[in-house]
Amino acid sequence: MDYESEDESCFRNVFRSFVCVALTLLLGLHVYAYLWGTQDSIEGDFGDIKYVVMQLTHSLSEMNREHERIRSELERMSSALPAAAAASGRVKDALETSRHNPRQALDTRDYDRQIADYALESAGARILDTGDTQEYVIHDSSVGWVLHIVSALLCRECPGASAILRPGALPGECWAFKGSRGEATIRLLGTVHITGVSVEHIPPHISSTKEISSAPRRFQLEGLESRSDLYPHDFGTFEYDKEGKPIQYFEVKHPATTGFNIVRFKVYSNWGHPFYTCVYRVRIHGELAPGQLPQKLVTDEDKTPLH
Repeated sequence: MDYESEDESCFRNVFRSFVCVALTLLLGLHVYAYLWGTQDSIEGDFGDIKYVVMQLTHSLSEMNREHERIRSELERMSSALPAAAAASGRVKDALETSRHNPRQALDTRDYDRQIADYALESAGARILDTGDTQEYVIHDSSVGWVLHIVSALLCRECPGASAILRPGALPGECWAFKGSRGEATIRLLGTVHITGVSVEHIPPHISSTKEISSAPRRFQLEGLESRSDLYPHDFGTFEYDKEGKPIQYFEVKHPATTGFNIVRFKVYSNWGHPFYTCVYRVRIHGELAPGQLPQKLVTDEDKTPLH
């Protein structure tokens, strides 16, 4: 460090000055003794000089030891500063994450036991409609292709979209639709004051291709009063980070004063896959309105076409 080199330079200058003064005094005494002094006076003067030199030497030794102690202490503190700064940065980041996104610290290994999901199919939620979204299906045979066409014509509800309301996140257990844009209208298990949404995708290391370019990127969540609501409430547009955790929580940007029992999940882009997008799980979080019970029965409104 700069101040250490300055201290060493100062110490060397003091020592040099001391040597010069001592040599000058000795030389002056020799000259004095040779010209005017007596033997006794010379020995007494030399004794005094010897005593002063010993005292100065002792003081300089003490100063040198103190200097070494201070330098070692400064080196120890200097080596500890980076670790302390790094620890302080980690604590600050954790506090900022907790303050701005309190759900982000949830353990993804047991996510469903830590926060309620009001879009869970087994609890009463279901897919109402998928709009113009086209399901991406790999047809192994002509019979499979014909069966898929017939089921698509007879049922507007996309069977594959129900995967986003079910537990399970193994490769392939997802809703795959053509292109990078798609939507799903979901009836929740009751009227919910929505506070957040979670989106799940598999991590790259369990993907057969070791990449997840089919993961959704930009998506939007809307709240609907009915399936034909022309002015839905916009909870916000978000972005799923393919480099982040498999399950990512997003707090709504525009909270609503009322609850909703129908939401629309709209995907606007993926992470670069040219043919299809995969959505593994969508969770809706919040608080169930007082007096609400899971709605497992299909109402007349559910049978009303969206278009």
